[in-house]
Amino acid sequence: MDQKVTTNSEPLGKAVEDLERAEAHLKSARAEEAVAEREVAEAIDEIREAERDLVTVHVVHVNEVQRTAFKEKRSATLQQVWDEGYLKLEIPRNPKDVFQTAGEHPKSLMSHLNLTLEQALKQGVIDDYRFGIASETGGA
Repeated sequence: MDQKVTTNSEPLGKAVEDLERAEAHLKSARAEEAVAEREVAEAIDEIREAERDLVTVHVVHVNEVQRTAFKEKRSATLQQVWDEGYLKLEIPRNPKDVFQTAGEHPKSLMSHLNLTLEQALKQGVIDDYRFGIASETGGA
């Protein structure tokens, strides 16, 4: 009879050890999961913070009737926006091109190209983030 108890307790002892190992592994996995969840939350916060600094800029090439829109930092200069507009529109720059506000009554921005988007908005140079590129047409 003693032999049967010993035989039965051996598998039971192994099962208890396996259970303890599994519980320790589960505890470790839960700790790793908590760390990963914190890292994901921090990364999401970083993305949101970075996006707060971005605005959607709209650029139309008036003569070519092409449009583009892209994200740009508020700290980008009007010159940088103009340059990026050419890249996005895939249109070569003409030496006589003018960067201006968009809309019915465009204003030239040529003397303000060093201002950032944020500065231009605060100073009333621009009303929004819509711009136009106009090519000087021929003439007599």
